[in-house]
Amino acid sequence: MVAITAPAQALLGSDAVAHCWTCNRDGSPQVSVVWVIAQGDEILFGTDAKSQKAKNLARDPHVILSIEDTERNVRGFQRHLVVRGTATIEPGPDRQLLDRMANSYAGLDRHPLSLRDSPSCVMVRVTIDRISGVGPWIDETADETGGEQAKQNYQDKMATAAAGTTEGV
Repeated sequence: MVAITAPAQALLGSDAVAHCWTCNRDGSPQVSVVWVIAQGDEILFGTDAKSQKAKNLARDPHVILSIEDTERNVRGFQRHLVVRGTATIEPGPDRQLLDRMANSYAGLDRHPLSLRDSPSCVMVRVTIDRISGVGPWIDETADETGGEQAKQNYQDKMATAAAGTTEGV
């Protein structure tokens, strides 16, 4: 399991939605938007057990979550967090958690369209296998003043790649 760093925790605790990618039976991708919340070093979201997303995860637990930040880094790239993980489906709604998400995303103590009272709601718990993307969750120097170290790391990697090697890239 991979630990969720403080910058990733902050993004996961914001109102940034996650794009949840699962794999359909025929191998094609299925994507939907979900509200997420970090709990320890796992990420959780609720869904309907009858949804294609839940059916796909029951058959193949591999999942990718992509969360876009509102900021750009020093090179102008949009910051985003990509989480590759393994999902576990837990029965029933976690009403307290769903209410916390409704508050984060909609500013409501209880969202009128929430799954919190649905008998077919399940909770999906994602154990993180890998974190990537663009932002301080993969490069702790990315938010330093001016981002000089991040810029230098990037230039070093590009120089190495231009020299024809893959070491350090």
